Amino acid sequence: MHVHDAYIEMAEMLTKSDPMGAVDVYAKFPVVENPSFDDAFIFGEIIRLLMKGEKFDDSRLAPNLIRMGKIMGLAYIEKYVETLDSKMKTDLCKQVYAGVNNKDVNNPDLAAFFKFKCWI
Repeated sequence: MHVHDAYIEMAEMLTKSDPMGAVDVYAKFPVVENPSFDDAFIFGEIIRLLMKGEKFDDSRLAPNLIRMGKIMGLAYIEKYVETLDSKMKTDLCKQVYAGVNNKDVNNPDLAAFFKFKCWI
């Protein structure tokens, strides 16, 4: 079954005329406990559209960055984190980094890294 295709085709029809409408379609995609590489495309499109529209405070951004980071690795989402950092979205950066590492933002293991990044 190609459930991904239905969401992708529907969202692609909206991407140019209504990017946030496309995000709404992608956001309806059912997320499983252990998302797959195939799921990462949808997460990536949500991230791309939100970042392009500078919707940094959208509640869908962090969970999708975390999912993408868990599937593809931190290096894959680094450019997005750098953009968020440059926009002073340090709490969001900390939330994403902690989430990808399956840790709480206040975990002492992350304190040194956050301090190094000037996120504290």
